[in-house]
Amino acid sequence: SAIAFGDTKVISPTGIHKATIVWLHDIGQNGRDSAKFVRKLNLPNIKWICPTAPTRPVTSLGGTQTTAWCDVTGISENMADDMVSLNSVSVFVTNLLKDEPPNVMLGLGGIGMGAAVALYFATCYFIGCKKTIRLRIIVGINGWLPAMRNFRRNMSFSYTSLAPSVQILLTHGTSDAIVPFQVGNICFDTLRAAGCPVTFTPYEGDHHANVPQVINGVRSWLTMNLHF
Repeated sequence: SAIAFGDTKVISPTGIHKATIVWLHDIGQNGRDSAKFVRKLNLPNIKWICPTAPTRPVTSLGGTQTTAWCDVTGISENMADDMVSLNSVSVFVTNLLKDEPPNVMLGLGGIGMGAAVALYFATCYFIGCKKTIRLRIIVGINGWLPAMRNFRRNMSFSYTSLAPSVQILLTHGTSDAIVPFQVGNICFDTLRAAGCPVTFTPYEGDHHANVPQVINGVRSWLTMNLHF
């Protein structure tokens, strides 16, 4: 059966449309939560597309039904990944971005599970299955990199020729109880080893994306990397 995604919120730029970024919420949230978050970034030249994940049972929550981009059993370096869902969400994201104007920079970001999807999308892009769009930036807050071992195995020069063209920002709470800080750190090391220009910003605290230092850090990084 086809996966039913929820509502998508679109926030139009109030300035000149220079970039379009798809923003993916964390587990249990929706596009309205994403819209609230990206409005705090206060970047008038960005169009934000904030989709809502399908509602599905999640193994790590004992099979509870909630909004989730994929199933998850538990977050660790050697976790099992729900590749079928990750790949279908990647196609979904490509479709959200593919009709944007050619002069507009494209990006993808997210929080928690949304960040994991964004990072997975980036690695697929480097391995060459996402040629239909030209990706410029990826932002992952408190996320992890799905299929990390597979990506490491595939890290040859022929694969990662696209990597330098995509800037990546990772931020992670040092005491994150949901996605361990060390998992974020391993993701950073893996992406850096693949030749990606990746910035890793730790911040004191737990799994909260709304703290002012995260908002300010993401805003200034996006402003710098999109050359606004």
